[in-house]
Amino acid sequence: MKKSLIIFTVVCLAATGALVAQNYLTKPKPPLTLTTGDVNDFLADLPPANLAALRDDPKGKDEFRKQIARSLAIVAEAERRGLFQKPEVKSQLDLAYMQIVGEIWKRRSEGKDTSITKEDIAAFYRERPTAFEDFLTQNPQFRQAPKMDELKERYGELQVACVRGETAGVNKTAAFQLHWRLLQASLVGNEVIGKLQESAKASDEEIEAYYKAHPEEFEEYKASHILISTTPATAPPNAKAPTKPLTEAEARAKAEAIIKQLQGGADFAKLAEQYSDDPGSKKQGGDLGYFREGMMVTPFFEGVKALQVGSFTTTPVQTQFGFHIIKLFDKRPKPLDEPTKREITEKLRQRKVEAKLDELVARYGIVVPNDFTIPPAPTS
Repeated sequence: MKKSLIIFTVVCLAATGALVAQNYLTKPKPPLTLTTGDVNDFLADLPPANLAALRDDPKGKDEFRKQIARSLAIVAEAERRGLFQKPEVKSQLDLAYMQIVGEIWKRRSEGKDTSITKEDIAAFYRERPTAFEDFLTQNPQFRQAPKMDELKERYGELQVACVRGETAGVNKTAAFQLHWRLLQASLVGNEVIGKLQESAKASDEEIEAYYKAHPEEFEEYKASHILISTTPATAPPNAKAPTKPLTEAEARAKAEAIIKQLQGGADFAKLAEQYSDDPGSKKQGGDLGYFREGMMVTPFFEGVKALQVGSFTTTPVQTQFGFHIIKLFDKRPKPLDEPTKREITEKLRQRKVEAKLDELVARYGIVVPNDFTIPPAPTS
């Protein structure tokens, strides 16, 4: 699911490089009804990059809430189907649990102030002499590790950190429980969604109806552009120093001067070859070929849609790349050919799966509040 990256990426990264923990299925299961405080605590633990994505996307908060609810529904459905009893899934969750608990403990003040020594690791192995061999038996893929002594020491360190984390109660917090639930979703999500997809096929009638109801999605535009860049250019070979980029005011003025030349009858392709800062199209007279919605940045595409075939922009279009002068050469509907049918089929399948996930959210009584607060960006 494309929009699940905020949730699934966070929890998957937390599990990377994990080794093993025991009896996670006996841990208390987190509730399916979350409080505002639960979500706030969870957000407080997220990496800055993920929080920035939430803050920058106007729909990020609603999408985040929706994906948490769907992820909890996936876990509830996986439990109903018995997926967590499968040995390979249980092994992965065992690995992840210990990593999460240990890493959270290490980030706490007591973990920062109390290092794990070689003697601590040796004491663990004296108490549990077969622990590492048991781990390798459960996870034979690690028998191929090139440095087994280092792996054994790392395993012992993580076990000690996990025990200390559990003693400190890090696995009892609502934030941890939500992290854990979402990680479970990331591990079984593909299997659950795969089952839902089996009954989410689109008929020929549905495909044709979608095509007719959404003509704007299948409109193709052929345009050329002249870019006056405001970003640093790559310095040519043997250049003494990179070219200093134009300011916004300078770039706008240059673009407006080119528009005046076009209004005076100048050839668009020749001006593109002379002035454009887009190396990918300038040698073709600025030609971008045919494209559709979603293939260009939004301000540029909106500028294209506003044009009549044969006309060019009389006001420069600004994007993050600079200022564009755009000329529209053709506009046509994309035919309902086999590639288009496959595209629509995938869209309809995703919509049906999302609808089924929302049905599961309702069926399992999952509640995620919408009044949580995204932590502000740190001040520099």
